[in-house]
Amino acid sequence: MDEAEKTWALKAQELHNCPFYSKGDSLQVQMPGVFGSQLQICSMPIATFIPVALAGNRQEGEIEAGFRNCACRWNFCRVSQLSKPAVSFEAVLTAENQMTLPFLEQMPAGVAQVFRERAAPRNFIAGEVILAANALSSHFHVLMKGMVRIATRGHDGRILELSVLRKGECFGEMSILTGAATSNQVDAVEDCHTLSLSRAEFHKLLAEFPVLSILLYRMLSKRIKANNHKLAQLLSPGLSGDLRYFAFVDLAQTVMAARLTGTLVVELAQRRARFGFQDGGLIHGSLGHAQGGEVVDEVLRWKSGSFRFHAGEVPDKRNLEGDTTAILLEGLRRLDESSVLEKSTEGQPSDV
Repeated sequence: MDEAEKTWALKAQELHNCPFYSKGDSLQVQMPGVFGSQLQICSMPIATFIPVALAGNRQEGEIEAGFRNCACRWNFCRVSQLSKPAVSFEAVLTAENQMTLPFLEQMPAGVAQVFRERAAPRNFIAGEVILAANALSSHFHVLMKGMVRIATRGHDGRILELSVLRKGECFGEMSILTGAATSNQVDAVEDCHTLSLSRAEFHKLLAEFPVLSILLYRMLSKRIKANNHKLAQLLSPGLSGDLRYFAFVDLAQTVMAARLTGTLVVELAQRRARFGFQDGGLIHGSLGHAQGGEVVDEVLRWKSGSFRFHAGEVPDKRNLEGDTTAILLEGLRRLDESSVLEKSTEGQPSDV
């Protein structure tokens, strides 16, 4: 039996009370190894499938397995080679591309499912303080709808906005992990819906699934670095810096909060976008032949680049109307819609 004959792909079709997988998850078997995208692999479908693989008389088909109150049905077929190797512990620790995903999607599917089952839904109205500064955090939150602001108070009394978190991001973990009071305040920019775990339930989940600690500390390291860069930029005489640490939506809201007048120039490679502000109001956007909202939509996609604010220089032509926050929210809504559309058209569905 050559390697091709010993290699198989399996895909979950139906699951009942499964703590490990979601429908559509896949495994690969290359005798005698089992490979998957998760650190934890359930043995039940594998134990059922191995005799089928050893018999070697079926090109494709399905298997059913179960354990106590859980049950599953998987399709299988022969493939020529493994599409990717098993995910190593180090890969989970260092995979930068995973950090761009919503927090729950960074977790193994089984851990994410347990989180959803144990978390309680909570709602907050726009302007509500979700987590006060200098207080112990009682809950860990994953934002399912809306936006929240993380802010701190400077030595001169100014409220400095460090970041805006959107759907899929999380907060409240720092105080729970360290046992120390928070240094920043978290409030709702708009009506928000979160899934939250109490401090006790959060610690229990960490004990059961150590991989969650890896994800959290990796995220915290990047967040602290970004906040340090942002504070340095906010407290400097001018407003300039790197888009990796200060996203465009945060920039625009900072200019709005400070009621600044001038032009914000944002550059990526050879592309230069210009945004005009009058007393903090976003009134103009241009990028080559693109104008207005089209420019906002484009720059919201940029994850790197540089920016600089030129005080007092405002374009004569107004091509954006309405409140700055409303313009940004509408751009973010269009970005979410386009992201969903792109995901729905990526690739072709597998036969397995």
